Amino acid sequence: MKVILDTNFLIYCAKEKLDYVEAIRDLVNEDYELVVPEQVVSELKSLKGDRFKKVSGKDKAACDLALQLIDVNKVGVVDVKGETVDEGIINLAKQNKKNIVATLDREMRGILGRVILISRGKKLILTK
Repeated sequence: MKVILDTNFLIYCAKEKLDYVEAIRDLVNEDYELVVPEQVVSELKSLKGDRFKKVSGKDKAACDLALQLIDVNKVGVVDVKGETVDEGIINLAKQNKKNIVATLDREMRGILGRVILISRGKKLILTK
């Protein structure tokens, strides 16, 4: 089983200093592999380094921290197929019914049903 990390989830966790590795370990009661699509890594790098986009300094710092945490936590980087990053994540999630996406994206949540979210109290929640 894979737990697939989305861009907005990683940025939020970095901004709020949430230890998603520990929280996911407490939430998921079976063997899993943390993975991040290569396209998400590219997205984080472009948000961090693009001085022409209207991205706040805090968001750029969060992108940088998110990239460091991917490396430090040895999160697997995978290539996904799809026209958009979200479509690729959805395709990967659907390869195995046990796969879970960690995201804040409402649209993706509606499509997949079973996802990991962050509550208002900054706790991770596994839906369905």
